[in-house]
Amino acid sequence: MDLNLPKSTEINKFVAKTNFYKQASITSKIHDLIEQQIDRITWANKVAPTTMNVSSVDILEFQIFHIQLKTPDLDNAVLVFMQKSVSYPILFAIQGARGVRAAAVTKNADSKPVTLATVWQPDLTLDVKGNSTDAIYKNYLLQLSPSFAAVGGDTEKHSEAARLKKSIDALSAKIKRETQINKRQELARERHELEIKLKELEGSQMMLAARVGVNQ
Repeated sequence: MDLNLPKSTEINKFVAKTNFYKQASITSKIHDLIEQQIDRITWANKVAPTTMNVSSVDILEFQIFHIQLKTPDLDNAVLVFMQKSVSYPILFAIQGARGVRAAAVTKNADSKPVTLATVWQPDLTLDVKGNSTDAIYKNYLLQLSPSFAAVGGDTEKHSEAARLKKSIDALSAKIKRETQINKRQELARERHELEIKLKELEGSQMMLAARVGVNQ
């Protein structure tokens, strides 16, 4: 995985899993998932004004953690726990039998965790965009999820879009099962209304992002 970060950001320090076991909030389930799914954790990079020629506003710095897996995938609950255990934002570079993927955990307005991740790929390159830690981190997040990017990086809109998509998929499944023509038409109209709401939601946010600019 290539994050296009300068060599000055490299840390490449092994992180023992036992460091996370000292956290008071850890449950036996999370402990077992870490043991079962993770082979090795490396603190790969630190992005900060002290390691790059950038400024910072709300995000003083953020970290890149490389995770080597034992299993085909990593449970999102582990990512959420690891992010809660560290005071700075983390971009996870995950590698396993299925290839590589990048992930991060952010929050919505209610401080509930929102996990963003790319699909598994043979290789992955993310671009560095922005002249501050805040902008670079946000632009990484936008590259993790097309749906998140479609709503301009707004976690509330992203959650709302996810709910709409779930409802649309559920209605599509009902339409396939329904045998009565009038009921199928009713469900199709309901689905169409949700599709319009989704298009309006994503479209308005994309226009806003274009006007404001995510590189500020």
